[in-house]
Amino acid sequence: MYPLSVEQPYPRQQWWVAAYSSEVSRELLARDILGEPVIIYRTEAGEAVALAGICPHRAFPLSKGCVVGDAVQCGYHGFQFRADGECQHVPSQTGVPQNARLRAYPLIEDAGLIWIWTGGPDGADPSLMPDLHSLGLGREDWAVEQHPLATVGARYTLLIENLLDLSHVTFIHHRTIPAGEKVASIPVEVIETESSLTVQRRGENLPLNPLLALQFPQQSAAVHQHFDAEYLGPCLIRTGGAMYDAVSGQLLGVQNYLHFLTPAGPSRLHYLVNTTRSFGVDRPELGDMQVVMGAKIQPEDIEAIEAIEQVLQSGATLPRGISARVDTGALKVRRRLEVQIRSESQDI
Repeated sequence: MYPLSVEQPYPRQQWWVAAYSSEVSRELLARDILGEPVIIYRTEAGEAVALAGICPHRAFPLSKGCVVGDAVQCGYHGFQFRADGECQHVPSQTGVPQNARLRAYPLIEDAGLIWIWTGGPDGADPSLMPDLHSLGLGREDWAVEQHPLATVGARYTLLIENLLDLSHVTFIHHRTIPAGEKVASIPVEVIETESSLTVQRRGENLPLNPLLALQFPQQSAAVHQHFDAEYLGPCLIRTGGAMYDAVSGQLLGVQNYLHFLTPAGPSRLHYLVNTTRSFGVDRPELGDMQVVMGAKIQPEDIEAIEAIEQVLQSGATLPRGISARVDTGALKVRRRLEVQIRSESQDI
C-alpha cells in the first residue's frame, strides 16, 4: 500500500498509543486501532483495560453498552464480559456459550499515555516501547505539554514522510514557524542505529528570532539549533532538538516535539503531539505558547497529507515518482517498515 511495496499497510507486532490517560475513565471510550474497533475503560481499581469492541453474540458495538463493576455489558442483549475478555453472564440463561470471549489487548500506562499492543499477546514486551524518559516524558526536571488528539483522514505513512522531511517547514508553515524559511537550505545528514533513524539538520549562527528570544530572555547572540527528525518506530517520531549559544557553545536547552502516530485504519490515523523541554520548567507561559502554536501548525500538516490521500483515493494516474537527496531518510524508513511487516508474515 503506497508508499510501501507490501500489501499489509502496517505492522501489528507493535506498541501504539491508544489514548491519553486523561481520556480513559469508567465510561467506555471507543477507538478504532489498525482497523479494529476497541473499547477502553478503567476498572474500579483504576486499571486501564482494552477489549475488542464488537459483541460476538450479534455484532453489536460494545461502545453502546456500559461498564458494570469491572465488566462490560452489551447494550443489545446484556451479555457481560470481564476485563480479561471472558463472558461472565448471559441474562437469558444460566451458563455462557462456549468460546464466548473478547480479545483483551495488553496495555501499558506511562507518562500520561496508554500504549496498546496489537500483536500476539506473547510478544507484548515492554522493552520494545520507545524510551520515553530520555525524550523528557515522566520527568520532573522537564516540562511537558499534551496537545489535543486529532484523527486524520490519511494513511499514517504520509505523516511519517511529512515529519522526516522538514524542508516543508519553509513552505507549508511559512506563516506559523518563526525563521522557518531557513530550514530547507540547511544541509542534511542521515544517522542510523538499529532502533532509530535521524534526519539531522544543524543550523549554525542563526539570528535570534522572536520565539528563541521569548524562550531564552538572557540570550542576545546568535544560536546553533538542531532541527532533528528522528524515527523511533512507526508509532513515534521526534522533531526539534538542542539549542546552543553560538559564541560559547553552551547548551541553552532542548525542545522536543513528540509525534505519536496510531493507524485507525488503512487511510485514517490518530495523531497525538507532546512537547517537552529541558528549560523554563517553572514558566508555564512557554507551555501555553506551545499549545497555541501547535493549534496553528498541526492543521497545516494535516491539510497537506489529507490532500495527498485524496489524490491517492481518486483513481487518477499518478506521475512517475521522483525523490530528492533530502528524501534519503524517508526512503530508508520505507525499507525499514517493509522489512518489519514482511518479518511478521514470515512468523505466521
